[in-house]
Amino acid sequence: MTAVRKGVRGLAVLSSVTLLAACGGGGGGGSDGPDLTLDNDNLAEQTVEVGPESDVRGILGLQDDINTGQALILEVMESLRTQHSGSSDTISCEQGGTATVTDEGADGRIDDKWLLQDCVINTQVLGSVSLSGDYRFVATFSGDEEADFVLEGSETYGIEGLRLSNSEQIKIRGRADADYSRAGSFASFIDTVDVFEFKVGDRYAAITEVETRLEGNDATVDFTTKGKLIGSAIGGYIQLSTPQVVKINNGEACPASGILRIASNGVAEILFGTSTEDDDAVQIRVDGQIVDSTDDCSAIGFIP
Repeated sequence: MTAVRKGVRGLAVLSSVTLLAACGGGGGGGSDGPDLTLDNDNLAEQTVEVGPESDVRGILGLQDDINTGQALILEVMESLRTQHSGSSDTISCEQGGTATVTDEGADGRIDDKWLLQDCVINTQVLGSVSLSGDYRFVATFSGDEEADFVLEGSETYGIEGLRLSNSEQIKIRGRADADYSRAGSFASFIDTVDVFEFKVGDRYAAITEVETRLEGNDATVDFTTKGKLIGSAIGGYIQLSTPQVVKINNGEACPASGILRIASNGVAEILFGTSTEDDDAVQIRVDGQIVDSTDDCSAIGFIP
């Protein structure tokens, strides 16, 4: 399941590369949704062109910005947890400042609250950063990890600080929830994000109202996703959805069937296998018209 999960992450985001002309915002759009406190340019309301010819730099930049924000949190918390004794305490960050953790977990429930105070850590994604703010991790587990089980967890964060190499301001806020369960040969991942915002300097990226599901066994996995991706790299937003479940067979280079839709100013769809009109491996349709087809799924970001 882990390898497939990595593959569909690329499928959901990189597939947009062949479809977006990311040259700036279009007209107004969007819809009511979660508050975006860092979206100073109102990008969540700006459509971008969806078309068969693309300048891929924008969408790749958006993907990179989202990945950078998520990786930064992961790096910082992994660094701090290596020094955490498992109880409430205050630890020194690797290059200065402190992180105070309050452990409120009990009876199989983890509930760690972290307070960062000018905490300086050297990261791979942004170099040395100085961060202050709150981070909370909550998780519950039931069952037998060698057999059937249910794991539910969430992260919330409100962090700001500086990138020390150039004094760029960093701001991160949001919440992410994950449910993972196994029953016999069947396993399920459900990842949901109400809001995730990341800003470093003038770069801004956000994802809102996202739900991604991976459900299946070692032979076949069903992938679905929906949500909104917003960023300065494209000058607006795109909506992702799967109007037809994407079915992924283990070991195969392309999904067996399914449809991934990208919408903003225009609608594009990526169709797979038996969902295409001619049983192609991949077919690209823009505003209802077929514009391309290929037998190489790696070209649109799918990596099995």
